[in-house]
Amino acid sequence: MRKRFTTRKVAIYGFMLLGFAMLESPLILMANKIEPMVMGIPFFLVWNLVWWGFLTAVFLYAYLTNWGSARATSTTDNR
Repeated sequence: MRKRFTTRKVAIYGFMLLGFAMLESPLILMANKIEPMVMGIPFFLVWNLVWWGFLTAVFLYAYLTNWGSARATSTTDNR
């Protein structure tokens, strides 16, 4: 049986990879600065908060759409 990847599933995984790359890759060295201060918060902290918020939104969307599957699965469908 061949697995099908929907456009929604590819987009979810793409956004997840983008978020993790921005938080965990050497790209974070670009944001490792105190200045500029954003609303009194150092830029590095704002960078982390924004990307964690982005990832949280992506995971929430993925959960609500059953991780991008074309059809929602439930235990009653198997009967």
